Formats: sequence, C-alpha cells, structure tokens
Amino acid sequence: MAKRIPPSKKMEQELCTGLITSSDPLGEAARRGARLILQKAIETEIDQFLGRGWYERSGDGATSGHRNGYESKKVHLGEGTIELAVPQRRDTLVPFESVWLKAIGKRSKRLLEMIPMLYVKGMSQRDIEAALVDALGVEHTGRSVIGQVCRSLRVNLERWQERDVSEYRLRSLFLDGIALRLRPEDKSKIAVLAAYGMLWDGKKVLLHLSVGDKESTTCWEAFFEDMKARGLNDPLLAVVDGNAGARKALRHKFSRTLVQCCQVHRMRNVLTKLPEVARPLIKKIILRAFTATTFAKGLEIGKALIAQQKEAFPAAMKCLERDLEECLTVLTFPFAHRVKIRTTNLLERLFGEGKRRTKVIPKFTTESSGMMLLFAVLVDASEGWRGVRMPPHILHRLEQIAENPDSEWEDPDLMKLAA
Repeated sequence: MAKRIPPSKKMEQELCTGLITSSDPLGEAARRGARLILQKAIETEIDQFLGRGWYERSGDGATSGHRNGYESKKVHLGEGTIELAVPQRRDTLVPFESVWLKAIGKRSKRLLEMIPMLYVKGMSQRDIEAALVDALGVEHTGRSVIGQVCRSLRVNLERWQERDVSEYRLRSLFLDGIALRLRPEDKSKIAVLAAYGMLWDGKKVLLHLSVGDKESTTCWEAFFEDMKARGLNDPLLAVVDGNAGARKALRHKFSRTLVQCCQVHRMRNVLTKLPEVARPLIKKIILRAFTATTFAKGLEIGKALIAQQKEAFPAAMKCLERDLEECLTVLTFPFAHRVKIRTTNLLERLFGEGKRRTKVIPKFTTESSGMMLLFAVLVDASEGWRGVRMPPHILHRLEQIAENPDSEWEDPDLMKLAA
C-alpha cells in the first residue's frame, strides 16, 4: 500500500514529528514547509497535465500518457537543500515541464525571503497565494495546500512556545520588551516580552516570547510563572533594562536571583538629563564606575560623582543614584565574564531586526499573525548566537557566587591586568 501514497502525503506525516524533535524549529519549519508546498504544486501540475488525479485510470485531459514513478531532484535554497520527488511520465503526446521547478531555479533567493511570511500570512490564504505568485511568478498555487501547511506550522510554533525548558541549566536570564501595534482594534502599541538565557555551559538560548498589555509587574510575573511552570530553574543572575516592573517581578518570582541593570540603558537615561556640554565628562566618570575592578571601587566612584554633581544636575544624579548597586552587580563576577552580562544589547539587536521586518507589514489582522512573524524573526536571528567560553576558574567563581554572593575571590585575570 505504500506505493499508493504520493510523496506529499509522506511529507505531511513527517512535518510535525520533524519539527518536534528538531533543535532548530524555525529553520526546519522553513525547509519542510517549502518542500511540502513545492511537492504539492508539482503533483498538481502532473494531475492537470494528464487530466486525472493520483491512481485514477482514466480522465478527460487532452494529453495521453501514464505516470512513470518519481525522480529525486535537489533544490538549493538559502535555508538549505530540499529534495523533491518529481513525477515522471511516459507515452505523452507533448513534453511536460514543471513551471514551478523552472521558477525556483531562477528565484530561489526570493523564495527564501518569502518563506517567513508563511507565519504571518496564514491569516489570509489569498495573501499567501499572492506572496507565492509574486515571489515565483507562478499562478494557481493551490490555496487549500497553503492553508494546510500554514495551519501545521502555526501548531508547531505554538508547541515550541509551550515546550518543556527544564533541560536547560540556566545561569543568566536576560529580559527586555518591545512595543508593537499587533491588534487592529488597538490604537496604541502593546508590549511583547522576551527572554533569553545563558546556560552554565556557555550556550545561549531564546527562552520565551509573550504578549503583555504593558511592561508592568503583573505582566512580568505572568511571564515568569509561565517559564517556571515549564520547568525553568532560578537563574544566578537576571539582566534587565531598568524597568521597575521587571525588577519587582523578579524579586517576587526569583527571590534569590541577583539583578544587573543594563548599563547601556542607565547611561542613556542619565545622559538625556544632562546639558550637551556636560555629557562627555560625566559619561567618562560613569564608565569608570561601571568598569571598575571591584564592586567597592565602582560604588565609591559612583557615589562621589553623585555627591559632586547633585546640585548642578539633580535629575541626572537622581537617575544614576537609583539602583546604582544593581548597575554594579556585574563587578562581583569574573573580570573576563563581565562584558557578557553587563547589558541586554543582544535582545536590543534582535528587537531592532524585528522592528525592521514588521515595518513592511501595513497592519496585522490578528495578534497571532503579528506574533508569528516576530517569533520567526527572533528565532531566525538567534540562530547566529555564539556561546561563551567557560574556563574552569570562571565556573568556579560563579559556583562560589551561587553559594555566597558576598564571598571574596582573587580574580587571576584582574591580577594579570594589575601586573
């Protein structure tokens, strides 16, 4: 009976299982989704060419001839190589040539650029068909096929968001939010909360993405509860952009976790409250505090600056004084490791890419469609993340901090620097 199953049916059966077991769900979804759509398309072409469907003995088509198995053909795309089963035929009066395969050969780059739109355009099968026609110049793509593929991809992406994360030995948690207009009925933007983690082995992994009405304590608490319910362990450190709601929620849900306020965000906030002429000098002194050799030294420099300048620049100094110690938490960590945990810049760059990609969409008809595009962009961008080297002396210090944050330690990297 296996020979009675067309290749596209086998691909449908493989789609879900392949995504569930893949370590790269987005890339795998792109490859398998493109492969299934293209396979369906060329199978439809041969049906129309012969005038009869799969395993039909006769038809009213103008072309005589018979099916003669399949020939494997590899198509090279930016997401990787996909393998299609091209229908063969014999005894036909005129030659058969797949317009899809011909178009792909000329436009594989445009096909790659179009694939992420499947996650968004699933809201409208007509829009997806238009995107395919625009990308490949091929008419009659088969709307039911597109709808079926998009529904499969949507389900598997939702599974990714609900996956068990207990396998990750989380060391550092990085948090940030982005404001987007996702709902057509909303006049204002809503917050999309994101988190990635750095594991004890140095690997970076995108953990969660969720909608909140704003970056409030309540929204962040729900965000953390979701991850904890799926098995996330309490991190040693959490890095936040200075949002008061996130910090308060961290204290409630991860009471033992140390907090590092993003130094880039805090520097930006302080400088905006200073006259332009005063910014270079104040910035230089703040950088000395943020990059001091020890926590005590950084705190000393910061407090001295506040005392000296609070009369001249009260708003700026109040901003610097607020959570100053949490801006300097990084100084208790190994010197060679500090640059990796002093900011949320990695999420900032991800959000920048997300904003760039979402700008091309005039509006989202549903919240789900907007989230699917943002999710696709962030996961795709996170594929390029490099892990962090974790030499034994750094691991040893991090384990010390986990047991006793106030423990003293002689950093060999700092000793070399001093020498």
